[in-house]
Amino acid sequence: MAGMSGSAPRERQPFSGATLSLMAVAFSELRADLRRLLDSNWDESVRRRAEELSGALAMVCQRHGLDTLRTLLRSTSHLTRLSRCDAIPLLPALREKFESLIHEIEAGLPKRSNRFKG
Repeated sequence: MAGMSGSAPRERQPFSGATLSLMAVAFSELRADLRRLLDSNWDESVRRRAEELSGALAMVCQRHGLDTLRTLLRSTSHLTRLSRCDAIPLLPALREKFESLIHEIEAGLPKRSNRFKG
């Protein structure tokens, strides 16, 4: 039953080329959404999209045993949940934090290896 709690360590599953490509596209979209969110002064529709996308990416990382990435993406998701009135005074700090998170996520994304190339 320990595996049911979600806290047991997961073994890394191999990534298909399609999965890696989709993760790269989704991450690229998230990076653009976070910039748009900050530039729009925390537009609600952009905020929701960034929250959903970061949450979905975190779930993918959890399924594949990428715990460090999952944690970074969950942090991103939590920050996007801030209300507009709470976020506006923090925009400079949020910009710095998102840039830091994006850099760390980018560095930790799985890369294509020769075993996946046809």
